[in-house]
Amino acid sequence: MEFLREDGHRLLLAAFGLLALSVSVALAVRTCSRWLLARRTFNEGLPADATVVDAYVLPGDQGRAGLQHAIVGFRAADGREYRLDLDTDRRRPLGARVRLRYLPTSPERAVLLEAGRGTVRTVLTLLFLVALGLVGVLLTVLSLL
Repeated sequence: MEFLREDGHRLLLAAFGLLALSVSVALAVRTCSRWLLARRTFNEGLPADATVVDAYVLPGDQGRAGLQHAIVGFRAADGREYRLDLDTDRRRPLGARVRLRYLPTSPERAVLLEAGRGTVRTVLTLLFLVALGLVGVLLTVLSLL
């Protein structure tokens, strides 16, 4: 009977390890693709002036400040108008002008110019995901011993 309990723990350990590894790889791929899209938008995107048409704050938790959002409207080069909900670093008054860039193939994914490319945040996220993946590998290896 003890043998069955031992195998059950090993199977559970392997399952957690593989789950951690899978989640870390999936999130790393998603993070990299978002960063590459933002970088491409900054480098190749068309500039546009947008106007803040609405603003709100998502409440923070555990003592953190809320996340500022601005709904901005702009006209793309093809003449179509777009409204985007963007997170910003500070509160924007209604009617404020902001600069953004967008790819002509996907204007709905425009980015604020002052927001930056998010390289530091991306690197920190990837470091965390690598650590999570290594924990997953460790758990899986331990389950095989």
